[in-house]
Amino acid sequence: MSVQDIIAELPKLSEEERELILRRLVNLDECFEPTPAMEDAIREGLRSLREEKTYSAAEVRARIAAWTAR
Repeated sequence: MSVQDIIAELPKLSEEERELILRRLVNLDECFEPTPAMEDAIREGLRSLREEKTYSAAEVRARIAAWTAR
């Protein structure tokens, strides 16, 4: 399985499964220990990705152009 295949499968996992994977990845670097704030930020990012609207690069460029034209 390639890295791209793994990444493509991540959205299919439950939140608990993604958190388990995150902990395993974080623990590969024994010197790194995520803070509660970091874990909260990751959870918030995952939540917003699931629940909030996302924008394409073209939409972002159009919004920036509109904001800077004011």
